Amino acid sequence: MSNFQLYRAEQLPSGFAYPAGFRRIAESGSYPPIAPWWFVDAASEAGKLFFSIREYDGRNLIPFAKVDDGRGDIACFDGDDRSGNPGVSMLILDESGRSYSFRDFDEWMNAALKDASVA
Repeated sequence: MSNFQLYRAEQLPSGFAYPAGFRRIAESGSYPPIAPWWFVDAASEAGKLFFSIREYDGRNLIPFAKVDDGRGDIACFDGDDRSGNPGVSMLILDESGRSYSFRDFDEWMNAALKDASVA
């Protein structure tokens, strides 16, 4: 597996820190099979697009993963969180009115692994 790039510090909100577990995954390229989810490479065209979409949402979100199973949701860290263990909010790209979030990256990862096991 290959590693993926994170958004540069100058792109991130002041004081924001990625969770340690997420940084390890990005740097090592060794991550669990979570398809239909995939991690966003900040240097990719998709990463640039997702980062620009977040500006229109009104929340200070940092995109890090997307699901490709019909939902099309984008998992994002709460950019206002300065704890080093930010909550995860979902950027919903449809008109459904759905809304969901996770306490932190670990809770999101558990849900993504469950998605992968039923896919």
